[in-house]
Amino acid sequence: MRFLDGEFPPDEHVRMEARIAASTELQRELAIFRAMKSDFRELSFHPGTLQRSVWDRVNTAVTRPIGWLLVVLGTLAWSAYGVYVFTLSPVDPWEKMATGAIVIGILVLLASVIWERYREWLTDPYRDVYR
Repeated sequence: MRFLDGEFPPDEHVRMEARIAASTELQRELAIFRAMKSDFRELSFHPGTLQRSVWDRVNTAVTRPIGWLLVVLGTLAWSAYGVYVFTLSPVDPWEKMATGAIVIGILVLLASVIWERYREWLTDPYRDVYR
């Protein structure tokens, strides 16, 4: 690699060129490393080079909001129906209160985790990094 990068002193460079000229294996390895070096130079990790398709824009603008809206409305409808059936069931009130406390506790914990993740996402320095 020092030879390829031109870091050899002149006398060592001449000796290495002689070794490369005498060995087909060294010539092959040098060709492989030169190809890898040129390939690495052509790589770009800048997010501006990411090609976004038309579908990506449609997905972001239309599909994703509609999907979230349907999920939220469906969840609210099923939850309302579940509460309605729960309140009209002939079960002992203590069982209803205990079950309600468990459900409310789980929902409070879920909401706190979602809120914390959202706050972290707002300040995440890597959220705009693309792979």
